[in-house]
Amino acid sequence: MEYWTSVANQHSEYWLSPANPVLPPTPASAESIAEAYWTSLQASLRGVVRAEGDMLGPIRLRVARTGVTVLGFAAAIIEEVDGGIEIAFPIISGAACSAAAGELRLIARVDGDRVQLGVVVDGYRPRFERLRITSFPIAAPYTLTQHLVHGWVTKRSLQKIARVIDPVPVAPPPLDTAGRLSGLRIGVVGASGYIGRRLVPELRDQGGQVRAIVRRPNPDLELVADIEVVQADALDRESLDRAFADLDVVYWLVHSMGAGGDFAELDRVAARNAAGAAAQAGVQQIIYMSGLGDDDPELSHHLQSRHETGRILAEGSVPVTTLRAAMVVGQHSASFQMMRDLVHRLPAMVTPRWVTTRSQPIAFADLRDYLVGVCALPEAYGRTLDVGGPDILTFQEMMERVAVLAGRRKPFILPVPVLSPELSSLWCGFVTDVDTNIARPLVEGLRNETICLNDDILRLVPKERISFDDAVRRALQGVPLRY
Repeated sequence: MEYWTSVANQHSEYWLSPANPVLPPTPASAESIAEAYWTSLQASLRGVVRAEGDMLGPIRLRVARTGVTVLGFAAAIIEEVDGGIEIAFPIISGAACSAAAGELRLIARVDGDRVQLGVVVDGYRPRFERLRITSFPIAAPYTLTQHLVHGWVTKRSLQKIARVIDPVPVAPPPLDTAGRLSGLRIGVVGASGYIGRRLVPELRDQGGQVRAIVRRPNPDLELVADIEVVQADALDRESLDRAFADLDVVYWLVHSMGAGGDFAELDRVAARNAAGAAAQAGVQQIIYMSGLGDDDPELSHHLQSRHETGRILAEGSVPVTTLRAAMVVGQHSASFQMMRDLVHRLPAMVTPRWVTTRSQPIAFADLRDYLVGVCALPEAYGRTLDVGGPDILTFQEMMERVAVLAGRRKPFILPVPVLSPELSSLWCGFVTDVDTNIARPLVEGLRNETICLNDDILRLVPKERISFDDAVRRALQGVPLRY
């Protein structure tokens, strides 16, 4: 946030620049902008001072307990300017000023490739102005305090205005599968996880007969109409045999990172069970979620395990479609949660040098569409498909952009070569809400470049991809579950 003031002339400016250009605000949006400002002002002052009146004026700022009017504003004057609007509220009265003078302006406009939001207070004359030089010892501290308080309140108000004129991007329309999933019997193993919970209703809406396969009951799935919920354990072959009976397609979305210990061995056992149970049940296709990264000795233990799981599944007789993704940008994605918590809680951080590694994150909505798009698609059988968004960024660049989109300053990031994965994961587990057992393999994976090596998915499932910035904005605002 930028702040400029002149005590002598009683002129103050507070500016905030949201990260993404938007359509220029119009007079039709003036009331929404004014409402965002005044309601945020009241919330910040916690009811001590109330803003009373219509959103576009007249407005009175009154001390709640005494009823004294601190400042009175006339009805707003709305002016169209290049790229947006200015909403001016003339100051006409109040116990805090010596005469009716000055104005408060709310400014929202697009200036080149930037969006500018501003609150400008101009020409306001306090009551002590007539004391001239003798009043300076009193006037200076009073004015400084006034500006500090107004600056803190105004920053919150500008962030609220930013949400009014810079709304959450609308997701692309549902993928058109031309009725290919209609009547298909589909099992989702890991349906209670972040991806599974959102994939189940989408498959149902596409016409599939969905069976959610979970290890333990999940209250979210109880809300999803017209699906079957079955309990099974990936480490128990007999339970998978029962769960896979009569299925055409199986989604394999489970992993054992959260279990700690030798999660790779647990995933091997689970993958062998899945391949055997799918073959016995006559399943036509297994769709498996893996991670991006080259197959080389330097690959992190986590990514090596994900690739090995895919190979074990493919050793069975059922065709496997493997989708490999880097960080999924979504509200409850563990890797995104970790990044969001870091930039919210740390203005500066010492990080492993791997923070400069490049990656190709993907919006959850795009990943969901790709998972649906390859279902019962013969051209995708037996193939490994890399999926990613349109942006390739370093993890440092991602953290900086998440901070700006969340209305915060870019964190100061110092990469150093001495932080081990163990120390980094313990630190992330302490600072963020992500479990240490999950944080460690995620942090370890930062050392590997995770970029799509093939773009076959763009031809098999053609769609417009969501940018990293738009994906972050949707994730920060939260998109409700579709039941």
